[in-house]
Amino acid sequence: QEKFTPVKYFSIDRVFRNESLDATHLAEFHQVEGVVADRGLTLGHLMGILRQFFTKLGISQLRFKPAYNPYTEPSMEVFSYHEGLKKWVEVGNSGVFRP
Repeated sequence: QEKFTPVKYFSIDRVFRNESLDATHLAEFHQVEGVVADRGLTLGHLMGILRQFFTKLGISQLRFKPAYNPYTEPSMEVFSYHEGLKKWVEVGNSGVFRP
């Protein structure tokens, strides 16, 4: 590649899954996926992007937990406190691609 250009790509779409319904799992939900490519990005940058994204959705109480994803390292799950359920629920998953 002659010249690297930083990029940001995002998609939002409806997803269906064959799973038993309960208070934390629905058969249909909306999924957001994104890729941000630039030099020198860190896990801290990713956490900042996620905090900003969820804050704009009105979700401000967040926790990050290390996780395993086969395609990213480091990886983490994102949890938010749900007032109605009175517990922390997973609202996202994320990670950093390695070269």
